[in-house]
Amino acid sequence: MKHHFLILFIVYYFVPSLLISCEATDKLYTITTVNNTNLKREKETIEIQLKDVPEFSKEEYNNLSIFDTKNNLVISQLVDIDQDSIQDYIIFQTDFNPNETKKFTLVYQKETQLNNKVDVHTFCRIVPERIDDFAWENDKVAFRTYGPKCQQLFEEGKPGGLISSGIDCWTKRVDYPIINKWYKDYLNGKSYHKDHGEGYDAYHVGTTRGCGGVALIHNNTYVLTKNFTNWKILANGPIRSIFELEYATIKVGNSEVSEKKRISLDLGTHLYHCQISYTSKRQLSKAGIGLALHQGKGKTTMNKAEGWVSYWEPMEDSYIGTAILINPKSITNIAINDTLSKDESFNNLWVNTKIQKNHFSYWAGFGWKKSGDFNTSRDWENYLKKEASKKNTPIAITLTKK
Repeated sequence: MKHHFLILFIVYYFVPSLLISCEATDKLYTITTVNNTNLKREKETIEIQLKDVPEFSKEEYNNLSIFDTKNNLVISQLVDIDQDSIQDYIIFQTDFNPNETKKFTLVYQKETQLNNKVDVHTFCRIVPERIDDFAWENDKVAFRTYGPKCQQLFEEGKPGGLISSGIDCWTKRVDYPIINKWYKDYLNGKSYHKDHGEGYDAYHVGTTRGCGGVALIHNNTYVLTKNFTNWKILANGPIRSIFELEYATIKVGNSEVSEKKRISLDLGTHLYHCQISYTSKRQLSKAGIGLALHQGKGKTTMNKAEGWVSYWEPMEDSYIGTAILINPKSITNIAINDTLSKDESFNNLWVNTKIQKNHFSYWAGFGWKKSGDFNTSRDWENYLKKEASKKNTPIAITLTKK
């Protein structure tokens, strides 16, 4: 039996082109993708809405596979974003040379292709063994934020408590997931605040906004939420992880306002995407997205026309660059505190944005020098310029029934 298993393993991982011939079908779509920029684009996520492929029934969605022009099975992921037990879209990733066109085939097969067993993937989860953090990561970056038990500890005056809706950065220099490993090590007395070769948590959040925390603006004052109160995972890799965090109602002027974040992180990027929605009896108009200034020793760079702001600062024996990227049409202004306050919650670089129908969205993330991806602030800023350009000119996608 062991020999038979080894043979199947080799066929699955090294001869994926055999899989498309296992079950013939006339239900095929050609996916034509076009990079209309002069940029080389790596790990571009291609998203196909399943309502756009009516040839397939909803019952058949779970058996959809994607193949390239050489008949190789492409790693893909189905996403049921509204959690109604019906898949809403399928995603996969590919690389593009400048101005390149690539084609793929979307096909229904009775035998589901197990093409998602990969070592490098996105991941998110609640972490009850460390109070109640919520953590998420991909092959480049990792983040966490804090839940209601952490807030309760603070309110009870117990150690380990914190009231903050800021976003923490976990710097990593390996492409495989580290969240489970580092928390397990934590329980065994091995600190993730020290670098044991994979990276570590050296970034201070406290009551700052950290890397992309938000606040509502009322009478020129930033109004902060506290810790999240509820969470829900909508998708969990391999290509994209998506989850929602809900926050307790806060008072903004005379209005009661509650907040929900929907955060997604794709493989291969340093930036998570955050969609904010508010529940309020009145229309809200402005919010701020923050980056912690810490001791104010960093370098701020911004390009309002392209829609990004960067903060490159020393962190122990290295450097970290944090950033916010947003549709430039949404920006109302960029605010930097000239003097640091004793209350660190005030010490943020702010990108202020319009709120449309009680919603807004943005990207935020970081790059760490020791990861090997960015050696200088210029490298980090060039990355942000490229990301802004890519978001301004997404990959063109055409579906054709064969």
